[in-house]
Amino acid sequence: MLPAYFKNTSISKKLYFSVGIMAFLIIVELCALSFALSTLSAIRAFVGGEGLWSKAQKDATQHLRLYAYSGNEDDYYSFQHYLKVPLGDGKARVALEKPEPDISSARQGLLEGRNHPNDIDGMIKLMLRFHDNAYLAQTIHYWTLAENSLKKLIPLANQLHQATRAGTLTEAQKNIFRNKINQINDEITPMEDGFSFTLGEGSRWLENWVLRILVSLALTVEVTGILIAVSVSRSIQKGLSAVVSVAERMAKGLLDRRVQVYSSDEIGRLATAFNTMAGHLDGTVSQLQDSETRLRSFFESSRACHVLLDKELNISAFNKPAVEFARKHCNLELKQGIPAHQWVQTDRLLSFMTHCEMAMEGQLVEIETKIIYSNGENIWWSLIFEGACNTAGEVIGVSYHATDITRRVQQEQEIKAQNETLKQIAFIQSHEMRRPVASILGLINIFEVEDYVVTKDELLLLKKATEELDAQIHKIVDDINFKTV
Repeated sequence: MLPAYFKNTSISKKLYFSVGIMAFLIIVELCALSFALSTLSAIRAFVGGEGLWSKAQKDATQHLRLYAYSGNEDDYYSFQHYLKVPLGDGKARVALEKPEPDISSARQGLLEGRNHPNDIDGMIKLMLRFHDNAYLAQTIHYWTLAENSLKKLIPLANQLHQATRAGTLTEAQKNIFRNKINQINDEITPMEDGFSFTLGEGSRWLENWVLRILVSLALTVEVTGILIAVSVSRSIQKGLSAVVSVAERMAKGLLDRRVQVYSSDEIGRLATAFNTMAGHLDGTVSQLQDSETRLRSFFESSRACHVLLDKELNISAFNKPAVEFARKHCNLELKQGIPAHQWVQTDRLLSFMTHCEMAMEGQLVEIETKIIYSNGENIWWSLIFEGACNTAGEVIGVSYHATDITRRVQQEQEIKAQNETLKQIAFIQSHEMRRPVASILGLINIFEVEDYVVTKDELLLLKKATEELDAQIHKIVDDINFKTV
């Protein structure tokens, strides 16, 4: 479980941190490995030094014993030569046991002990680091005892050398010297064995200890690396999974969910931005749906036929009146993708396509025409061809509108006929009706003269004029009734 502050850290810093931790642990492991190798190498050098010490002690003792038999100076010089090895090692031990270790003297002593120069620094560090260790302390104890016993040979060898050079050494005295030499050698042997055994035990203990450290560090590195990698990857995967889940729902058109924000890193900021975007998108979609609903309501409530065609003149959208018209006059169920030749009459197809091309070129085409259908019905149409554009202003097809104007055309024709009738009435009034009216008015003027006596002929003339006027009126009424039928 990652701490809260680590969750809110940027992904790059998380990765840097993970790499840094792994690098640090690997460096620690390499340092531990280097320490282990140098320590084991120092132990190996000590084991080798112990072998040199023991061999030199045995050789020195052997040559001193030979000197006691032969009195040959070469054997004495060989004794002194081999004795330098354990004495040099002792010099190094004493220098390192001081309160302030004398590294220079210790290095010189180990060189005199015939130890390899490349092993000397490791041997010194081992004695300084582990001088309190029980195994090393016991080893040094046996080393000190063996060295003290070995030093007993020095005064004995001096006495033997002086007596030999003086020539006063008897056979009995030689035996005494040889017995003392053997006694000292026998005294040193158990100490050498204790030194060797204890050093072996210490070496095995240290090897096990180093192995445990290396295994522990290796497990620590692996487990820590796995835990960090799993924690970081889970935190990243958790955030991404939340974003992907909501994105997949949004791809299906479902905008009801939002991404849960688990952190303040890049994924958390992405989730926040995604939620903001989803909110804006949801509002935009709602507005578009409202606009589409209003547009669709207007589109469907219109009595005109509206059809949207793509650039290939295939149907993209249409309204309900267009569907009803296609069913009635074309025996066709409209659907998207139907080409123009399936619902446009053959004799009109060429002009229809021409008008569509003009519309896609930017022209507004408006025409009124009468179309006779196969069922014998005649319909006057007002046709509008207009280019359809997207939000970028690019032409994507043709918006085709067809409005039935048959009733309007009929009304216009009726009005025209009525106008003609009125013209005829005006003509009749100005010519044929004025004559009987003038006759009647003349007679009336005569009758109005005082003491005038109306004759029978005059009354007949008035009657004739009146009947003529009535006939003209009937004629006008009959013409009007005929025109309006």
